[in-house]
Order: sequence, then C-alpha cells, then structure tokens
Amino acid sequence: MAYEHRQDWNFALFSANLHQYLPDMHWGVHDLVYEVWKTVHQPKKIQPDETWDTACLSDLKQVSPRIICLYHLGMHAQLPKVLADAGISFDLLLDRRVFENQKAQLLTVQSDLQSQGSGYRFLMSDDPQVLLKARQSIRQGRHLLVFADGNSGTGESLDKKVCIKFLDGNFYARAGIAWLSSILHIPVLPISHSEMKPGYKLLLGTEIAPFLNEHRSEYAQRCLFELYDFLAEQIRKSPWQWACWGHLHQLNCYLVPPMPSKDEQPLADESLIDISLLGKKGVFSRKYFYCVFG
Repeated sequence: MAYEHRQDWNFALFSANLHQYLPDMHWGVHDLVYEVWKTVHQPKKIQPDETWDTACLSDLKQVSPRIICLYHLGMHAQLPKVLADAGISFDLLLDRRVFENQKAQLLTVQSDLQSQGSGYRFLMSDDPQVLLKARQSIRQGRHLLVFADGNSGTGESLDKKVCIKFLDGNFYARAGIAWLSSILHIPVLPISHSEMKPGYKLLLGTEIAPFLNEHRSEYAQRCLFELYDFLAEQIRKSPWQWACWGHLHQLNCYLVPPMPSKDEQPLADESLIDISLLGKKGVFSRKYFYCVFG
C-alpha cells in the first residue's frame, strides 16, 4: 500500500519517536499507526457532546484535594469540562508556553468553567509563587489538575529530570508533580478514559502518595514511574491514542542511541526513509536521527 505521507517530515519524526519506545513494532506498521493517529487527533470541540460515564468520580467529590493527572489521549481538551460538569472543583497547573500557544481556547474554557463557580484558575509552572498559589487552592478545597505527560521545558538538561522506565525504553520526566505531592502532602491520582458505545468512560488509576520516611528523590522516582506506567497500559495496545508521538522529540525526554560506524551499518536498513524537507530530498534514519541530503 502506498501512503501519501511516506516522504513527509512529520511522519519521519513520528515514526522515529514511536520506535524509541516500541522498538519491536515492525517499521511497516508505523504507517498504519500514523494514519489512525491523524484521524483520532483531529481537532474537536472543547464542549463535550459525547455521553460520559463519570460514576468513578463519586468518592473524589468527598475526599480532600488531590493532584489529578490527565494525559493527552485524544479527549484531553474535553476532560477538564467533563470533570467540572461532574462536580469536581480544581485549578489547572500548566506550562506558560502551552498557555500562550492555546490562550484563546483556554480562556474560553475558563470562562465556561467559572460560570459554574468554584475557582478554575490557571497556575503557571514558572510562577515564583506557584507553590503558594497551589497551597491556597488546596486549602480552599480545590484539586490541582495537571497533564502528567506534558514534560514541557526542552531547555532543562536531562540531569535535572528523573529517568524512569516507560514502555520499552527510558523516559526523562520532570519531577514537578512529585515535588508538589511531597511538599503539599497530597496524593496523586491518574485519570484516563476508555471508549464505550456510545460515549466514553472515565478510568481512575491507583493513588500515589509518599510512604512514611520515604526520601523525596525516591518518591519522585516511584511517583513518576507509576504515572507513566499507567499511561503505558493505555497505549501499548493502541499507540495511536497518545497525541505526544508527533512532538516527543521536542520534549527532551530520551537519548538517541549512538550512530554506528560506517562499517557497522547494515547495507539494507529498514529504518531509513526517503524524505522531502524544505525543497530538498534526502534520507532520514528513524533509528539514529540523522539526515543525509543528496
């Protein structure tokens, strides 16, 4: 089957990212995953039209605030409204660059949510007072809502991140969620969703909280591993669900394997793909992230 995306730079990067974490997937399958992925992640209205089963949130309305972690799994733009409609009060913690890139959309969501009362503020992760504002949210009875897989901040060196096992590779994750949990003494709760006909059903993961006398760095390692392990369960069998394959290379979250010497490179390497970039034709290695232009 011939695919229109075959020389597309976006597909090349998508495929390279996919290989980092699912290296046993045959290169030929990447094309099909990419096509399904593009369909799944077509822009959707923020106001959810679908039916949502939110029965699992009944206990969450009665407990003290948590750090609620969502993921970019196709319905992420709708989930804050779904939670609010279910009676969950929260403030949204996010990266400033994400806010600026999606400002109009996010402000529309905020206006809609605030019409229901109960806060729904934006907290910026780079705000020097973010910890004080997060503590205020908690004391006022609101959860903190954050996307666990954003990992924004490409300028952060890897030694400032926490290396965890993710799928079949390693992921360098920012530790902010774990630090907040430890400092504010509140548990972390991952939430996902599954499709059901008709509509969707929310899925709650297992709460994560520091053990007694657990060192903060050890907790950060465990917390982040469990958050991403929950994500891995959602996408291993259906990787097209995860929106981040398209820009994972921008998150500074993995090390590209060292390129073998010219003598060690196989004559026929399936990772090599023809690309067309800025009017130039070349070859791109999806395994080692290098381009050769003719």
